Amino acid sequence: MTISGTPPAPTDVVHHIGIAVADLDSSIEFYRRIFGLEPGPIIVREDIGVRGCFVPIGATNLELLQGLEPRSGISMHIEENGEGLHHVCFEVDGIEEKLKNLDALGIDLRDRIPRKGLMGGDIGFLSPSAARGVLIELAQHEH
Repeated sequence: MTISGTPPAPTDVVHHIGIAVADLDSSIEFYRRIFGLEPGPIIVREDIGVRGCFVPIGATNLELLQGLEPRSGISMHIEENGEGLHHVCFEVDGIEEKLKNLDALGIDLRDRIPRKGLMGGDIGFLSPSAARGVLIELAQHEH
């Protein structure tokens, strides 16, 4: 695919790297014990089947995600792929417009309309097929 002119979703911020974990508490302890990193509060979102937290590292974060039940997206991801890297999230402005632009360009999207992410910001995922197997999240958070 050739995209000329201005990029359809410009960014200069990796907001977070999502990591799927089977045991959030032991994962938090690993990053604390090995790297001295302190996580933010644990957030439970029953509506999306996730228990997670953000671990700040400089200007970015690790997002540790544990599924709440076997049919949650994170639990199914772990069942199929094991624990580990889940997605990379780029911060953007005007997420609704960015998703519309990407859709109009024929980029395969999981979300055409933004929804609320773990932190409450607006998010939308591109399909892994759009980025050669990498699940990419776009997010817009209040600053």
